[in-house]
Amino acid sequence: MLRALTQKLSPVWRMTLLVFLALRTADLVNAFIGIWLVPRYIPADQLGAVLPLTQAASFLALPLSILLIPYTKLLNLHSERGEHGQARALLRDAALLTGGAFLLILAVTPFLLERIFRAFQIENGRLAMAIVLSAVLGTLAPVFTETLRAEKRFALISLATIVAAPLRLLIMCITLPLRGLTGYFIGQASTPVFQSVVALADFVRRHRGIRPAPYWKADRRVFFAYALPLAAIGIANNVRGMAEMMLMALIPSAESAAYYQMTRFTELGTYIGATIAFVLFPYFTGDHARGRATAPLLRQSMLLTGLAGLGVALLLTPGGPLLFRLVGFLRDYAVSASAFGMLALIAALRAVVVCFTTHELACGRFRYIRYYAALCLVEAALAWLLARGPAALRLPALLGRPWSLADILVLMLGFAAATLVAVLLDLRARARAAA
Repeated sequence: MLRALTQKLSPVWRMTLLVFLALRTADLVNAFIGIWLVPRYIPADQLGAVLPLTQAASFLALPLSILLIPYTKLLNLHSERGEHGQARALLRDAALLTGGAFLLILAVTPFLLERIFRAFQIENGRLAMAIVLSAVLGTLAPVFTETLRAEKRFALISLATIVAAPLRLLIMCITLPLRGLTGYFIGQASTPVFQSVVALADFVRRHRGIRPAPYWKADRRVFFAYALPLAAIGIANNVRGMAEMMLMALIPSAESAAYYQMTRFTELGTYIGATIAFVLFPYFTGDHARGRATAPLLRQSMLLTGLAGLGVALLLTPGGPLLFRLVGFLRDYAVSASAFGMLALIAALRAVVVCFTTHELACGRFRYIRYYAALCLVEAALAWLLARGPAALRLPALLGRPWSLADILVLMLGFAAATLVAVLLDLRARARAAA
């Protein structure tokens, strides 16, 4: 039955289904890690710090990410043209750049992480080093794995994804009991390391004997054309993410821990969108370079992502709280149906926007950054004013009660909806202009 279905699908959607099945197979293992293993070895009063620290890792690696994302675009372009010498040189330079960035990130780490450690009352120990390693390796890995995606090696990507999950589980089983949060970030680093090794080994095997070829003179305009807009979007995304996660320090630790557990389930709403965005990027890039229309495929991907995310939200609104009440080790994290529904809807809305931004990146269009970055920064500023601004602007003063998780989710949901509305208005304006 599955074979008959795949034969009816176009190559694009056939590859999407293959990667989706591989990712969901790996998610079964990752769900066990996130829902049961991590809470077992990380105390409940520290569990809420996992996502803020993960966001901090992303923030630390932001400068490196801004520099490396143009490398992925250039890798895709050169692979599309069969220019593997330039691709090899790009991989070499990305690795060298990462080595230098690692030292710089280590230098600024204390200024950012110590505040988070204090907010969540966490001892540092080796934790800062583990976070930096996880951040740097996680940022570098997409450059290497882009060689697989650019050449549409989705079967190997699927296999590596499936194998990486039990490897991560094994390392987590060793490190979590010994080092808690530090062990968690060591385990997190195992997946990008494994996937990078697989991608590099495949590239070298397929292009053995090809020497690095110069690329900078021809590509520098493309590099900066991508780097500058991506710097704006990266800063906006990370500032917003840090503002949202630091709000978690203002609510009871039981609620921030519940937020962590809920996200393990509400991520279901992003699965379709994340897979589609991953697979379609090289197709969008190739079709745009050849002058083919990409709008129909974009509409299909956004619609499918939205329907899947909405379905998950409708399922989790009543089902999530019921599951938390029925499963023994989840009872301590029981939350309201409204909180589950809001978080699932936030995930769904953002997944649809990711489909759109992936398309724009592949096509080299960055006009959307004007409204997208503005909304991110307004949300971050509002969160800061409510939580850290003058006393008259603090939420407890306005409502006469302490912060709650629902307050944070309302803020996040409002801006997620506003961003999607802005995207849809942008697409409508383009369609009218093209008519």
